[in-house]
Amino acid sequence: MTPISTISTNDRLALFGLGLFETLLITTRGALFDDLHWERMYRGAKILGLKMPDQQKWRLIIQDFVRQYSYSDPFALRITLSGGTPATNLPSQLLLHRRPIPYTPEQYSSGIKLHLLPYPRNEQSPLCNIKSTNYLENLLAKEEAISNGCDEGVWLNTQGYLAEGTMSNLFFIKDKTLYTPALTSGCLPGTRRQIILDLARSKNIFTKEGFYTLNDLLSADEVFMTNSLMGLMPVRSLNGCSYRVSLPHSKDSIMRNLEHSYSNLIKEQ
Repeated sequence: MTPISTISTNDRLALFGLGLFETLLITTRGALFDDLHWERMYRGAKILGLKMPDQQKWRLIIQDFVRQYSYSDPFALRITLSGGTPATNLPSQLLLHRRPIPYTPEQYSSGIKLHLLPYPRNEQSPLCNIKSTNYLENLLAKEEAISNGCDEGVWLNTQGYLAEGTMSNLFFIKDKTLYTPALTSGCLPGTRRQIILDLARSKNIFTKEGFYTLNDLLSADEVFMTNSLMGLMPVRSLNGCSYRVSLPHSKDSIMRNLEHSYSNLIKEQ
């Protein structure tokens, strides 16, 4: 499978938004945690009945693309697997796209603002488990948050439990315990979500994955979001409720300790 820069108008990606994508963080060390991204796309491809490269070929495609650029700052690499069109023997295609990292040092220092979205995430939808290119719901939710003066939106599911952000996973800390919504709550199985849970457990931080209400979140000591580009992003407020955002490298902050461990993990990649 060779990556392309254009796509057939007969491809189901163009016609119906049928496909998968992954967004990888590219640093001078290469593509970070590319194995986790490949595994998630592979699981999604099986669900959608799409063919994709094996892990070794996937890695070589990324490396060949990255070699085209001379850079010193990290950037985002989006890899899209199109749906193809089996009826006309049009195979799935890979598209690669490079873009800057959208987050700022001020956001990591002061935290971002969250907006509670007015409509629920459907935890029964099969799209919750895959990184689908049918992303319009997420984009509209993100615009909803921005139009309300916030940086990110947060969904409750149809049962009223916390689910996720429009483009991120949700974590909160209460009484020295790290909480995050269970995957069955309607959140995407994020690559950084799993890494943060593993890091917390390695540091003997008590973790819980379950079903949590808005009141659980509002009474939290610290809140942060994660995705492949932002890493760990502190939250300073949700719909007027303010949260403590500790100084970087603060030793009494579980979030900052995890942030430090994550930074060290990246350096080892």
